[in-house]
Amino acid sequence: MLDKRILYFLAVVEEGSFSAAGKAHYITQSAISQQVASLENDLNIPLFDRTFYKPRLTKAGEKYYTFCKDILYKEVDVLNEMYKLANAEEEILHIGITGPLESKHLPNIIVRYEKLYPEKVIKVTKCSFSSGVDQLLSGELDVAFGISNDLSYHTTIAVTELIKHKICVICSPEHPLAECKSIDSKELKNVPVVSLSKKSGPNFYADFMRSFREDGFTPNIVKYVDNLDELILDVRLNRGIAWTSKEVINETDKVHILDINDSHHGATFAVGRRKRNIREDVKVFIELCSDYFSTVS
Repeated sequence: MLDKRILYFLAVVEEGSFSAAGKAHYITQSAISQQVASLENDLNIPLFDRTFYKPRLTKAGEKYYTFCKDILYKEVDVLNEMYKLANAEEEILHIGITGPLESKHLPNIIVRYEKLYPEKVIKVTKCSFSSGVDQLLSGELDVAFGISNDLSYHTTIAVTELIKHKICVICSPEHPLAECKSIDSKELKNVPVVSLSKKSGPNFYADFMRSFREDGFTPNIVKYVDNLDELILDVRLNRGIAWTSKEVINETDKVHILDINDSHHGATFAVGRRKRNIREDVKVFIELCSDYFSTVS
């Protein structure tokens, strides 16, 4: 995998500034600047002319940018070739899913896929937002479902957005809030909260916490969990309330759902593949997903 400093360097070029690159990677502008400066020190070559309002590549920087992009694409190509060799005997479509939303809809998509590719073998792997991205990048998965921000963070992943999540609060039927159908976001300021951890998806988590700041308060998080199953279990045991998507809650979860008023919380469900994946059936599977979810209200 490429040195993170190189990825930050590429981000500054492609985003147009250190501050925009920092936002894209969910770190501060100064952290981006320090990482790029460290890279320049190791190379002993200035990559940017910083005398302008926005950083401009030096001649050496332009050459290095082209070189790094070539290396990035070659790395993806090598991973694809390794994947093809590893699966030469079995033509397998490896799919990574994160939870109930895919479990509900995926069978309908697979039926359509199998009509087009009856010889293919399909293997489904349960992942967190974060591990799904990692396995996609490593070539263990052909496609991965997840949250758009976690997938699109990586420039080598092609992301297709599928559906906007309707964010709600869930609580135990025994919780005092179970008497309510909806609630203002700020009324939940001091209520104990169970939250998905940063490990479950760093960019999802960053967006989650930023939405609280935009709502005007810091949540009273009493426990972090790494997956949705743990989250729902802790809510059922009345250990706290949780913010989640209506689309991932089933009747069998036995939790109470409250609509949230005046909240900035939201997320977009998406599917991703490696941009340089050359398999036609993978691209067709993505198209089938897009077509299917366009009909889901």
